[in-house]
Amino acid sequence: MIRIPVHAYDAEVRDFRPALMIMQERTCQGIEYCNAVDSDIYCAPGFIDSHAHIYPGATDLGIRADSIGLSTGVHMVIDAGSAGSTNFPCFRDYIVPTYEVEVRGFLNISQIGLVNKQPYFDRRNIDIQKAVECIRQDDKKLLLGIKVLSSGLIVEDAGIEPIRAAVAAAERIGCPVMAHMVEGPPSNEENMAYLRKGDIITHIFHGVPNIIANQKASNGRNMNASYCSLANVMWNEDGTPKKPLEDAIARGVYLDVGHGAASLDQNVARAAIGAGVRQFSISTDAHIRNVDTIVYSLAHTMSKFLAFGMSLADVVASVTEIPSRQLGLRNWCTHMERRATLFRVRPRKLEDLPFLDAYRQVIDVDKIIEPIAVNVGGEIRDIISDWIPDLEKYIG
Repeated sequence: MIRIPVHAYDAEVRDFRPALMIMQERTCQGIEYCNAVDSDIYCAPGFIDSHAHIYPGATDLGIRADSIGLSTGVHMVIDAGSAGSTNFPCFRDYIVPTYEVEVRGFLNISQIGLVNKQPYFDRRNIDIQKAVECIRQDDKKLLLGIKVLSSGLIVEDAGIEPIRAAVAAAERIGCPVMAHMVEGPPSNEENMAYLRKGDIITHIFHGVPNIIANQKASNGRNMNASYCSLANVMWNEDGTPKKPLEDAIARGVYLDVGHGAASLDQNVARAAIGAGVRQFSISTDAHIRNVDTIVYSLAHTMSKFLAFGMSLADVVASVTEIPSRQLGLRNWCTHMERRATLFRVRPRKLEDLPFLDAYRQVIDVDKIIEPIAVNVGGEIRDIISDWIPDLEKYIG
């Protein structure tokens, strides 16, 4: 037997405790808590990226889930509305089976999903009944709820209709809505009034309309300024929530980061975190226009939140405990002997990738969360080779 000293995450106390990871060859036999360890290795429940776009080829944004999956420490990737009722069967039957990382998703209220960034331009695509039928017929239980993008540059003249329809469909099924909210109209007041306990607001730390990023997303087409006349920033300058968000949180609406190419302003995030905000999931919103330039990976994004002032335990909770609760994934944080992410926290090196927010502003990161291995069904798989130095001294 090999006994590897680690700092193991305990969701009951939201902190790390000294422990020994018991291994036989490449198989984890258990995690035993102890009084103290001398180790730089952390063991956490498998990381969840609760917002990404992983329907390549058939949608405007899609990348392969495995490119941001187990090789980066992530055990589950949530697709945030890439597919609608018309093209979900193809996603389910032909795309998802090619992935090794576990996948779940939210169904777009538009029948065509994100084939392009104008899913609601033809309002006939906003079909409540077809969304309801699609989720009810999802015998593989991939779908967690309904996704709607309710910001001006996407809804255009459809206004409040997409979010109204999304909530109506969700109420008929008994599932949550994940709502993308950035620039308006609609306003935050209009959008958030529809949301219920258990629904999720994503892109919570966006700043003023990110014109450069949105121009890239529109492939050079001219943007109608009337579609982004409202900034819809959700937080006051002191980091407290503005009234519509405060009311939504009080009703039990959940919060998600959804970094993306246009939706993380470090000044907004720092202020909210400085004011004590911690109950949100950290996610990448990884897609084809940001994964190689800003977002890179979930661990890269987590490192930014360390720099914003969160503790390591709170950052890990935001990719394990919090998203598992938001998404209804029972027992996700138990049995780390069967599913876990192993990582180190190390000083930043000159050769590391840059750390930028969505406005291309440099983030002063000095410590990096670096996944080194994953435990998949009890099997330890290396991300970084030779991550156990002096293995012989742990045998016995």
